[in-house]
Amino acid sequence: MEIGALGYGKRISAGFALSALFSVIHGAVAAENEFETQFLRKDKRGATPEVFLYHNAVTPGLKDVDLTLNEQFIDRYSILFIEDKNNKTAIPCLSHAFLQQLGIRTELYTGWQRPAEAEGHVDPSTLTVGQCENMTERIPAATIIYDASVQTLSLQVPQEAVKRKDSTMLSPKEWDDGVANLRTSYSGYFYQTKRQKDEGDDSDRISRSAWISLNSTAGAGPWRLFSNDSFSKNEEDGWETNHDSLYLSRGIASARGHVSIGDIFTQSRSAILNNIPVRGVSLATTERMMLDNQFDFSPVIRGIARTNAQVIVRQQNSVIYSTTVTPGAFAIDDLSSARSGADLEVTVEEADGTRQVFRVPYSTLPTMLRPGAMRYSTAVGQYRENNHSDGEPWLGFAAVEYGFERVTLLSTLLTAEKYQSLSAGAAWNLGAIGAFSLELAGASYREEWNNNTDRRGSALRVLFARYFEKTDTNLQVAGYQYNSRHFMDFSDFMSRRNRDDLNGYDYGESGWNLRRRSRTELNLNQGLSHYGNLYFSLSQDRYYRSSEKNSSFTGGGGTQIGPASVSLTWTWTKNGQSKDNQLNLNVSIPFSWGDRQSSAASLNYGLTRNKENQYSQTLGYSGNALDNALNYSANLQRDAGGGTSESLSLGYGTSIGSLNGSIGHSSDMMQFSAGMSGGLVLYSGGVLLAPMLGDTIGVIETPDAKGIRVTGNSSTGTDRWGRTVLSYMTPYRYNTLTLDTTKTEGVELRESSRKVVPTQGAAVLLRFATRVGRRAMVEIRSVKPIPLGALVYVEGEKDEAGIVGNKGQAYLSGIAADREQKLRVQWGEAPAQRCYFLLPPATRAQQAPDNWYQKIIVQCQ
Repeated sequence: MEIGALGYGKRISAGFALSALFSVIHGAVAAENEFETQFLRKDKRGATPEVFLYHNAVTPGLKDVDLTLNEQFIDRYSILFIEDKNNKTAIPCLSHAFLQQLGIRTELYTGWQRPAEAEGHVDPSTLTVGQCENMTERIPAATIIYDASVQTLSLQVPQEAVKRKDSTMLSPKEWDDGVANLRTSYSGYFYQTKRQKDEGDDSDRISRSAWISLNSTAGAGPWRLFSNDSFSKNEEDGWETNHDSLYLSRGIASARGHVSIGDIFTQSRSAILNNIPVRGVSLATTERMMLDNQFDFSPVIRGIARTNAQVIVRQQNSVIYSTTVTPGAFAIDDLSSARSGADLEVTVEEADGTRQVFRVPYSTLPTMLRPGAMRYSTAVGQYRENNHSDGEPWLGFAAVEYGFERVTLLSTLLTAEKYQSLSAGAAWNLGAIGAFSLELAGASYREEWNNNTDRRGSALRVLFARYFEKTDTNLQVAGYQYNSRHFMDFSDFMSRRNRDDLNGYDYGESGWNLRRRSRTELNLNQGLSHYGNLYFSLSQDRYYRSSEKNSSFTGGGGTQIGPASVSLTWTWTKNGQSKDNQLNLNVSIPFSWGDRQSSAASLNYGLTRNKENQYSQTLGYSGNALDNALNYSANLQRDAGGGTSESLSLGYGTSIGSLNGSIGHSSDMMQFSAGMSGGLVLYSGGVLLAPMLGDTIGVIETPDAKGIRVTGNSSTGTDRWGRTVLSYMTPYRYNTLTLDTTKTEGVELRESSRKVVPTQGAAVLLRFATRVGRRAMVEIRSVKPIPLGALVYVEGEKDEAGIVGNKGQAYLSGIAADREQKLRVQWGEAPAQRCYFLLPPATRAQQAPDNWYQKIIVQCQ
């Protein structure tokens, strides 16, 4: 039901809306015969005539509803619905104070009946009729929509009418932790190589290997247990097991993060100190838990408006933000879609038509946070090396970052037995100059392998970045300076501590002990408009007690020639006295593009020249077909020595996993491989096979309805029991799932769309009510006067099969096609308010998909 701005009207739901159906088949139906069909499904006792009369689709009284404001969930309330005498319908009672409580700026509008109500918390279930306000008459363009099928009351008002809330995340009340489940993603392959026998060898040399990986999750409530394991086999060692990690985790809304116990890693954004594997407990910020505009830095836009004005922010001629402001100074600090580096153009359009335009320089770095944002990480435990922590030192770790208007500060602290380190840094937005960051780190430790000598060292890192919008040039320069050859991060320290061959070893100038003195990096990306792009990358390392330098350079570019993509790359490296360079040319020509991506293919050519001026070439053909279910590639190679080889690979994906295989041949070798991957989900509804699973999934149930697809999901559809797995969902965000029944026959959905906010690692169960069976159009004749809106049931079933419309006509769904069925028509609880009729089995003609609507006349007694 929709309550419009000029009065109260009604929105008819799709799917089971009888009047809409009749308008398609028999022509337009008069408006006075419309009724709220979704609401009818809630009344299992039968209908009374007054419930279904025009403009009386919702009965008065208290109703528990999920209330949303501009599509944002607020809370669940008990709302009083009162009768509107003028429009003969029930409308929600919303008081002036309650609207203010919801965040609506009622002071911008006039005509309120009770504007002087005391502010404070209001319980809408206690409101009286005299306190009700007509919001749609007070606020232009406001609407109220009540969807009884899901008990949702939606308020829509202009954006200027909503008080700004500095929300950092979607309400935890909307979070769905999913159902108890056990699931795993698996992948594995078998690989065999057969080499030709050498002279004097009587047999071919055959080597075989296999590998299996399992990424498993067990979930119950908000808790998740994650396990990562792999198994490998070769000819020499047989099967080996590698248990990579096992940890327990859950989200904590008040902490804006996750607590994890087990095999974890420290989390630091330091450019000098590395993250460390730990077996212990950690508490750290979870960025995905926050809204998109909570972390990435964007400048604060400040200005002054003379009137009620509209502020429009553009970047590279595209509007990225728009809002209205009141007279006086304003500040915009919630930009979320700006492109890093490109300046912002701000236009303030006053109410009198005048404009003021100004530019805001914008430069940022990945470590920068928006003003007021904080990111933290803490951990306590034992150092873990190769998945073992026995005998390893205990450590404590903490890192924090905080954003201000133009600068972000960060610091990292680590303390362990015989090792301590501390880093501090800052990143600045320098406006038109660019962005700059500085970090200083220090470490002190004891060398057990070198007579327990105490060492200290420090390191400095600087970074400058600038995007030149006029020339489309992106420049980044970084420098590292190690002020002492004794600086080590904790990973280097533990590597030396755990090497037995260093015990008692003289701390000399071997390659192992070479310590970096400095490192310089330069990266340049140059856009060439529609001609393509160029890129260059340069780095150089210097070391203490050595005159040798390690240098590398990469340069190249790419362009589009007609449909073909062409790229050229040159790399040069120098490590000590060793030098190497390589030139690569790649050309890719697609054979289908535009709207034909479901069966795309391409011809690919690659040419490589090494430092000896020897050339190798590759010619390949690859593509996909069958709506991307099948992928294939065939390649011919000629190496620098003149040898040739051929290879062929195929992959096929299904709703329960993927299969792949390859075969290769050269003058001295034959290679074969086969593999498979997929997922398995165990929950209260049984066991489901699926493609590879993400960390957050959905389980869809449409009971007994086979072949229903989830829009946008590559799955082939629900299985014979009406189940399928949505392999990937985005945690802490609205995920809208829409079911597609266009390729199914005899299936009706009570609702085809659902919105859910899963927590990280959840397996969300979504059940959709369905009716499976044939459809039929009947004209019910009876000596009893059957009112509009009477319900039709299959005898013995609780859910109604249809609703009586004009002239006794009813659209029925979920009816058995192969046998006679008894149906009941009911419009009240008294025995006199019901009758029964028999529906014969469908004829061959009636079972045809295009003939279901042919009218069947029945007698109801």
